[in-house]
Amino acid sequence: MRVFRSFKVSKDFMNSTIAIGNFDGVHKGHQAVINEAKKIAKNKRTKIGVLTFEPHPKCYFRKKYDFFRLTPFRDKLEILSLAKVDFIVNIKFNAKFLKKNASEFIKNHLVKDLGVKAVVTGFDFVFGNNKVGNVNYMKEYVNKTNDFEFFVVSEVKNEGNLEVSSSNIRKFLRSGEIEQANQLLTRKWTVSGIVIQGERKARELGFRTANIRMNDYCDIRKGVYLVSLYIGGSYKKKLFGLANFGVKPTFNKTQPLLEVHIFKFQDNIYSKRIKISFHKFIRVEKKFESIKNLRDQISKDINQVKNYDLLKNH
Repeated sequence: MRVFRSFKVSKDFMNSTIAIGNFDGVHKGHQAVINEAKKIAKNKRTKIGVLTFEPHPKCYFRKKYDFFRLTPFRDKLEILSLAKVDFIVNIKFNAKFLKKNASEFIKNHLVKDLGVKAVVTGFDFVFGNNKVGNVNYMKEYVNKTNDFEFFVVSEVKNEGNLEVSSSNIRKFLRSGEIEQANQLLTRKWTVSGIVIQGERKARELGFRTANIRMNDYCDIRKGVYLVSLYIGGSYKKKLFGLANFGVKPTFNKTQPLLEVHIFKFQDNIYSKRIKISFHKFIRVEKKFESIKNLRDQISKDINQVKNYDLLKNH
């Protein structure tokens, strides 16, 4: 899979079918757009590409990047590579790009630069300065010019008629409803990061932890989770553990941190990249009256999750 950082792609990737969107989370709705584009590309015998934008426009306008994204670029790239697209065009979303009007975006970039054969978007796609462009704007352009074909994927809903959207997934994560979030994603919500050295408070309790900062990801409900994880480098085995996201109120801390106690594992993995997938919310984070009470609760949490079917064979 090739990655281009501008609209200037090599000739081999022109005249392709392109799926356009932010695709934060690459959830069930996004997958419907990409799968439709793949089907069209197969019928038209073209390459299949994804056009996306970084940073996420909402992050750009908020001027605050912490605790929002479902899939920062590294994660999104990995998921899209598994979707077997031929290439990605990743455009920097900045003040210069923001000034482009809808007509310029279509004529200069989709038609002239990319020479698209077909374009596929979701029903709520908007583009251009002041969001003047939308699916109706695109349809009108195509009807007048026949420069390319345009396809719109309808809204995808989950059981209970719930809209599959990145915002709904964030709501689930922030309320601790991790299993509902995973349903909309069609996979376990996963974060990755470099293991940093903490204050070794967990080690004093008798439970070593691997710590990572979660600023690049959506803030989840503070509490304890059952997780699985992979460690970078020579480690290949899937591991399981108990993770706590929060501020360690028993120790009067204020900065959120993700700490993972990995079952049956003692290696030093500082500076390693780990990938952590969330399976189940166990309990909320709380302040304990004593270190002993905290230690006893962690033991209870570990014993509780080890009775789950997921861990019985591990």
